[in-house]
Amino acid sequence: MSAQIEAQIQHAARAAQKLEQGILLTIEEVSALLSVPPTTVHKLPLPSIRLVRNLRFDPRDVIKLIEACKEPVVH
Repeated sequence: MSAQIEAQIQHAARAAQKLEQGILLTIEEVSALLSVPPTTVHKLPLPSIRLVRNLRFDPRDVIKLIEACKEPVVH
């Protein structure tokens, strides 16, 4: 397994734990949760908190974004 895939798996696992605990998420963790590149996370209408040079995301906002983007499946 490549180092990049392992890192993404680790970010996703940490993000899932933080999501349950309500702890702020990093951009890499949000990226792993949504299965999108970090550059895409920057473009999302997702409120962020800037701590020095780092962005953090409230897990409740990530959940709201996911819920707002859901669409019904049409057959």
